[in-house]
Amino acid sequence: MPSKNAARHSKKKQAESAGRGKRRFRSSAIAVILVVVAMSVWWGLTRSRSEDHASDRSDGGESSALLSSPETAQKLVGRWQRTDAGYVIEIRSIDRFGTVDAVYLNPNPIHVSQALASDAGGALDLFIELMDVGYPGATYKLRYIPEYDALAGVYHQPTAGQDFEVAFNRK
Repeated sequence: MPSKNAARHSKKKQAESAGRGKRRFRSSAIAVILVVVAMSVWWGLTRSRSEDHASDRSDGGESSALLSSPETAQKLVGRWQRTDAGYVIEIRSIDRFGTVDAVYLNPNPIHVSQALASDAGGALDLFIELMDVGYPGATYKLRYIPEYDALAGVYHQPTAGQDFEVAFNRK
């Protein structure tokens, strides 16, 4: 039979562990809230971003304007997982025109019809359009948040006519 000291020690460890879990949850929740607030402000300021991207395209699929900082845009290269699900964006490369070689996985590949990066106004933005079964014209409008090394923005699901605030963390 365990002693009273052992039982108290066990309860103390459980309480400490629960406290750490609560602190981690609070930190994560605060970070998500900050990103959502920042993205809400950004979304209101750049609502027509996808239309701007589409009109900037020239023959050959390249944007008519160069990225002002192609090196900065390379921060987007990598694998990003959505915080609320297993969806993954893999950015393989970005050329000097902002054309992005991207793959979208849910968990199987979904066709990316268009992916563009821009850095107008000093912010690094990513636009992705999906064109596949179940995703006809669905779009992501994301902004890179350097403080968190995260992407946050809006996912538009046209078949449901809904917008969802989303965030991605680097995998």
